[in-house]
Amino acid sequence: MSDVGELRYRAVLDALLSLRGAIEGERPPSHRALAYREGWSRGIAPRLDVWEPHERVTRRSVLLVHGGGFVVGARDMKPMRVLGSRLSAAGVTVGSIDYRLIFRGGRLAASLADTRDALAYWRDRCARRGLDADGVTIVGLSAGATLSMIVAGEPSSRVRSVVSCFGLYELDHLEGPLAALLPRLLFESRDRARWAERSPRRATQPAVPTLLLHGTDDGLVPVAQARRLAEHRASLGLPTRLSIFEGAPHGFFNQTGEHAERGIREILAHVLE
Repeated sequence: MSDVGELRYRAVLDALLSLRGAIEGERPPSHRALAYREGWSRGIAPRLDVWEPHERVTRRSVLLVHGGGFVVGARDMKPMRVLGSRLSAAGVTVGSIDYRLIFRGGRLAASLADTRDALAYWRDRCARRGLDADGVTIVGLSAGATLSMIVAGEPSSRVRSVVSCFGLYELDHLEGPLAALLPRLLFESRDRARWAERSPRRATQPAVPTLLLHGTDDGLVPVAQARRLAEHRASLGLPTRLSIFEGAPHGFFNQTGEHAERGIREILAHVLE
């Protein structure tokens, strides 16, 4: 195995290990396992958790979409609990969703359909609970960032803004473990042109303010993908801010520290601005 290959496998292992451990000051969800769609036949159930703030400071809200490479992950995984706890403690209502994964009920089309349904449910719930149905910021991490960027670019999404954290924006340019296999499983196709066309970099871009967060030491998704997406959006005249985290690895919300703290501050500022 090449040195680059070893580094990629090490990045996968580090990301998985960083998901372990307790969260200091964790706030449990106010509501667990709410159904965002009635009825499902196979795979992962359409459920979400909700963190209600003790004191609401805004009628805006956040919907979290977890990462995990479309293979693992859940609405209650460590980074979702970190963001749900911290953002709700700051006065923002937060939801975190499950969606179907490879080998557990779906491919990319199913994951996107679940994300759309969850967003529609969340907007309706906001309207019923005194929140702004048009004030939703969708926040995606890694694979969840891929889903969030695609769904937010659809006219029906009606999100207020997007935060995309260490996302996969060019599925035809992945490197390292599973790089060739993952797109084949997602798209059920070996056609690389199809992989490119369905990637966030080539999809219809969200017209709303978009914040991209990415670390320079990301061993799974090169920071160059975020730079190219930011340049592409700038060429279209779309409101975009790329925030580079020097020395940060992939999944930097998995661990407490300066990168996670800065990321939380930037997300909160983006939601409230």
